[in-house]
Amino acid sequence: MYCRPCGYLDRALEAAREILSYFDDVKVELEQGKNGIFDVYVDGELKLSRYQLKRFPEIEEMLKEISSKKQVS
Repeated sequence: MYCRPCGYLDRALEAAREILSYFDDVKVELEQGKNGIFDVYVDGELKLSRYQLKRFPEIEEMLKEISSKKQVS
């Protein structure tokens, strides 16, 4: 989920591109939000949040969370 009024669309698109280039069997959905949100969910579970981290999640962190979930499944 990303804040479109804040201009986070480009960041969300870049994250989606990186994830899709790394994993060929995942589905990426971009959902608009507001109030500065930039959250990463994996299978409906919040994994990374700009508010909790007090910074934007890094691509490497996103890939790690997805990899961890795929290993458990």
